[in-house]
This record gives sequence, structure tokens and C-alpha cells, in this order.
Amino acid sequence: MEETYQNDPLRDRLIIAGLDEIAQHGIAGFSLRRVSAACGTSCAAPYKHFKNKEELIVEIIRFANRQWELLRDQVVAVAGQDPLSQIVEACIAYTRFWIANPNYHFALNDVAEERAYPAAESPRSITGLIRTYCTQNGDSEELTERKIYAIKATIYGMTAMLDRGELVGTPVVYDHIRAIVRTMLLYTS
Repeated sequence: MEETYQNDPLRDRLIIAGLDEIAQHGIAGFSLRRVSAACGTSCAAPYKHFKNKEELIVEIIRFANRQWELLRDQVVAVAGQDPLSQIVEACIAYTRFWIANPNYHFALNDVAEERAYPAAESPRSITGLIRTYCTQNGDSEELTERKIYAIKATIYGMTAMLDRGELVGTPVVYDHIRAIVRTMLLYTS
């Protein structure tokens, strides 16, 4: 891909229109023609910015993940040097980000992330933060994996419940989520 197109407004519009396209039709039903039409441009225009449909989809996933990563990094910085607080607040931020950005749902999962980032996990990801915390605390690899599964299952479950209206996103509910994640991190057996 030529560097000259990286900051092109049309490229950005194609990515945003692609988010809407995937939200409406899924990745399997993704259509470059509809994305082009949504941008008011020719069907050939996306090929000036992306090699093919797959490259555009990967860039859409990366865009959505970058939005989350920017927020996560801010939240972790505000949480200070306490790794426990960093993890807890990153989990709360993830839940809120998911609910506030329904068009990003397809991109905020491990399968999409592996498609866009085939390399190892980021140490700043929630999984990476948990892994670092557990290593610093001397947790075994088995206990670390259990904590990762338990925390991710809790966050995904609570997020789904909030998203479907089974829970209301009140400060009390978020305090409960914080307490649950904190308890899971402190678990030692």
C-alpha cells in the first residue's frame, strides 16, 4: 500500500462506511459496492487505498481496535501505578466502550483481533495486563490462565447483560463489576 494514501479523507470515509456495512451485513455479507456507494464514490475507488476487500476489512478491525486501545491506554494511565486498579478500570472501560459503540462489536473479539494482528498479544491488552500482574505475584501459569478466563467471561457476560438491558449501567452495577474482577485477581488457589 502506498504511504501517500494513508491520510486521505476518502480512505477514512471508506473505513467508517465499512464499519456500518459490517454492522448491517456482517463480514460474510460485506460489499465493496455498498461501501463505495455510501461514500458517493466509484466502485474502483477503494482499490486506490486497499489491495482488496480483505485488506479493507483488516483496516476496519484495526481502526475499531485503535479506538479501544486509545481509551484503554488513557484509563490505565489514570489508574496510576497499581496494576490491580489498571486491570479493574480497563475492564470497566471495555464494558462501557462496547455498549457505546455497537458498530465495533465484530472487531472487539479475539478472532477479529487475530485476523488484524496475527502477532502475540499486547502487554497492554486486558489479557496482557492480567498476565503481567499474575507473573509479578508469582501465580502459576495454570492459575494465570484461570484468572484470564474467569475475568474475561465475567466482563463479556456483564457486558452482554448490560447491552441487552438485563442490567442497568448504574454506578452500583459498575462497583459490583469492579469488586468481582478485583476478587478474581486476588484469588490464590
